[in-house]
Amino acid sequence: MNIYHKITKINNKDIILLYVEYPDEYEFSLDFDAFKKNIINVSKEIKKYISKNLASISDDTALLILNGIVVGTLLLTNLKVPKNTTPQPEIEVVETSSLNTTDTQENNEKENNALASSEPKVEEINELKKEEANVETNTQNTTNVPNNTNTQNKVQTPSTTQKKTSSTTSSSTSNKSSSSSSNTKSSSNNNNNNTTKTSGKTINVKLASGQVVNMDLEEYVIGVVGAEMPAEFHNEALKAQAVASRTYALKKTSSGGTISATISDQAYNTVDQLKKKWGSSFDKYYSKIQSAVNSTKGKCITYNGSYIEALFFSTSNGKTEDAVNVWGNSFPYLKSVDSSWDTSVSGFSQTKSIPMSEISSKLGVNLTSISQIDIKSKTEGNRVKEVTFCDKSFTGVKVRQLLGLRSADFEVSQSGNNIIFKTKGYGHGVGMSQYGANGMAKSGYSYEQILKHYYTGVSIVTKY
Repeated sequence: MNIYHKITKINNKDIILLYVEYPDEYEFSLDFDAFKKNIINVSKEIKKYISKNLASISDDTALLILNGIVVGTLLLTNLKVPKNTTPQPEIEVVETSSLNTTDTQENNEKENNALASSEPKVEEINELKKEEANVETNTQNTTNVPNNTNTQNKVQTPSTTQKKTSSTTSSSTSNKSSSSSSNTKSSSNNNNNNTTKTSGKTINVKLASGQVVNMDLEEYVIGVVGAEMPAEFHNEALKAQAVASRTYALKKTSSGGTISATISDQAYNTVDQLKKKWGSSFDKYYSKIQSAVNSTKGKCITYNGSYIEALFFSTSNGKTEDAVNVWGNSFPYLKSVDSSWDTSVSGFSQTKSIPMSEISSKLGVNLTSISQIDIKSKTEGNRVKEVTFCDKSFTGVKVRQLLGLRSADFEVSQSGNNIIFKTKGYGHGVGMSQYGANGMAKSGYSYEQILKHYYTGVSIVTKY
């Protein structure tokens, strides 16, 4: 694990950037206990680093960047390890930031642009997990499923008589809940007819502060969709996200467990966080997402009667990826399918220049020329499967993690002492592409068609 920081100036204010690089297996594992231990280990190491290197800084925050992805800000004062005490495993994320397919960048100028912008952009996607972190799957209660040779689920073109679903938005003045800033209830007034359709089913959610609150599932889903997908997206894409996020929560809490609002599980924003994120657009966006959640109330995704691992990510390279090529585990509903809707997204293709000395250090090789790099094979999702650096073999996923690339679909060229990586898409590539979902929605597909395209052979069912 590698942790380091630097300080950059935004709007004449010093901003601390805290970089954390960890092995790719930390990001996802079907061994739930091992996954949780890895998360705790990362948390402890971050606290140790802050206590050792940022001890003189108080009442300030640092922007947390996990494997090249901006996931939020940390309050440094609360994370310092007191002398003669054991570091606590939880990291307090005091403000969740959106991952951005154009604004989460690998150089200072683009980082500054992302930090200085306070208004949401159409490109914003929050894995976290967690793009990555916020969108990683729950691994508890995993169901064994048979192999399936179907690698592509074709979507039928919607008929000309199919109507696009639109959500009704209404302008309202929001009332604050009587609870503190970590309040999780939706805000509305008597003039807002689009109130949340509660389910009567509650789940326990552990907030970033460490507080565990019990809330209605549908209220929770609103906060997740607001955190995970840009509110500017098409209504049908927001509905697809709502169903995927609800499925994740139902799977995670099916045995009475607690779901985390931090990078351990799905991203979740409280009403106060959404107000800060959306500003003057809060009423419009909240009503829009609330409508998407209401219209899919109780809907979830199953395969052979069991909740699926509802993985999703930002932007594909034109195809999604088979889960087996990313984590070594095969699922019949997580296969490579077409996602050509992504190719017109702004920032679809990006380049990153990395000194050969840095590559050598991170990969444990002695790279002096591009001739020492050989892409051996690619996956059915057209991402790098195997590549060698100085005759040392790596998976494309491993290289992506170690070098902080946007995806495992990359080409290389040389410029002086630097290697230029040209990538397509953003994210691990497994499951539903969020930008692909938005593209499908704009083309007239319903949320059910979107979900059944990205998750092969699944059923959309109503659980309550």
